[in-house]
Amino acid sequence: MIIRLKGVIYNNAQQHIKELSKKKNKEIYLEREPNNIHDSNAIQVKWGDKFLGYIPTNDAQRIAPLIDSGIEFKVYFVKINKSSYHETVGLTVEIEEVTQSKSSNSVIIELAENVHFYL
Repeated sequence: MIIRLKGVIYNNAQQHIKELSKKKNKEIYLEREPNNIHDSNAIQVKWGDKFLGYIPTNDAQRIAPLIDSGIEFKVYFVKINKSSYHETVGLTVEIEEVTQSKSSNSVIIELAENVHFYL
């Protein structure tokens, strides 16, 4: 799912996004913010400890319960959104659910079957 972040003018996000665009290390991640007074489904997008923006409300309503249930997501940098009319920048990311491959599940099951208990 490709998403344009919201709230990119708050909490130094402008500076952080511009900084991010110059770095090779673009390891960004989602962080739930369930105590957000405006939206209990709020999800921040962060780079290290730096705030980049929020997942839009409609998307956060679908993703937040999944995160809360333990499902993990990987976030990929897509692009910096620039305008020729102003200096404010935005950020587009891709979010992908992390799934376990069948082969890793098979290994876990196989290991579990070879466990013996001695009393």
